Amino acid sequence: MAHARLEAVTRADVVRASKHTTPKRIQKWSVVVEGKEVPVKQILRAAANAIQSSAPRVTPADFTAHYAVSRLKRLGFTVRYSE
Repeated sequence: MAHARLEAVTRADVVRASKHTTPKRIQKWSVVVEGKEVPVKQILRAAANAIQSSAPRVTPADFTAHYAVSRLKRLGFTVRYSE
């Protein structure tokens, strides 16, 4: 079962988080949010942890990059893969 905070993330949460996120090095998967390219796990985790919730904070071990890609695509973002 997916983490409650991750399931609650909306498109607006991701956009809001991107404004306060300095992108780390992109390893394989990235997402474009308002012209800024960010690693998928970094932005999804930042958005999830910014949500008001009694659920525990999200850690990198709570989800995979493939989950992040799928979730961000469902929210309507452009996701990129580079080797």
